[in-house]
Amino acid sequence: MAPESPSRKEARKERAGIIARCVDESVAFINGRVPGSVRSHPAAGLLASNCYFLVSDAYKLRRGMQNSLTHKYKVAALTAAVIMALRPIRITTGIVTSLQVAFANQQCSMRAAQALLGLDLEKIDADFLRRLYVSVLDRVELPCLQNYLSAFETAFNPPRAITFEEIEQTIPFEAHNVLRLNEDELACLEGLINQFATLEAAYGHPFYRVLFGWRNWWS
Repeated sequence: MAPESPSRKEARKERAGIIARCVDESVAFINGRVPGSVRSHPAAGLLASNCYFLVSDAYKLRRGMQNSLTHKYKVAALTAAVIMALRPIRITTGIVTSLQVAFANQQCSMRAAQALLGLDLEKIDADFLRRLYVSVLDRVELPCLQNYLSAFETAFNPPRAITFEEIEQTIPFEAHNVLRLNEDELACLEGLINQFATLEAAYGHPFYRVLFGWRNWWS
C-alpha cells in the first residue's frame, strides 16, 4: 500500500466519530426500552473506523481497484460488515427477551447504513428486517481482522476510551494495512454490497416497495 495521505487519515478520524455516534445512539435507543440491557465498547468508533479502512483497502486490492473511489453503497455495506464482525454492542442481561436487544448490532449496522444512504428504517417491514438481520447480517465473519484486533486488545486492556492520536501512536495503521481476504470473506462482502446496491439504486424493486410501505410488494 502507498503511504497514507493526510486527507485520508483525517477521513478515518471523521468516520470514527460518525460510527461512535451510531453505536451510542443504538445503545441509548435500546436501553431506553430495556434499561441496562446493553453496553458498548468504549473505543468502538475508532476501532470500527480503522477496521473499515483496512477491509476496504483489502477489498480494493483483491478487485484491482486500489485507486478508485468507493461508491456510497459499498461504503454502507463494508461499514455494516465491520460493525457485525466486531459486534461493539454487548448484551449485559442474563436472559434476552427483547428482539431489540438480540439484534443490537444489526440495528447499529443499519443505523450506520441509514446515515450513509438516507434510508428510513421506520418504513422497513419488521418481518423483512428480521430476515435481513438473521439471514444476512448475522452471518458476517471477517477473520482477516484478527491480527489487528489482537494488537488492539493487547495495547488497550482493559478496554477504555482512547483518542485518535493515541491509537495512531500505539498501533500504526499503515503497519497493519496488509489484510488479505479469503474466498469466504470476499463472497460475504460481495453479498452485502449487492444488498445495499439494491437498497440504493433499484427503484421499483420489491425491496423498495417494502421500504416505502407497499404491503402488496408483488404487485
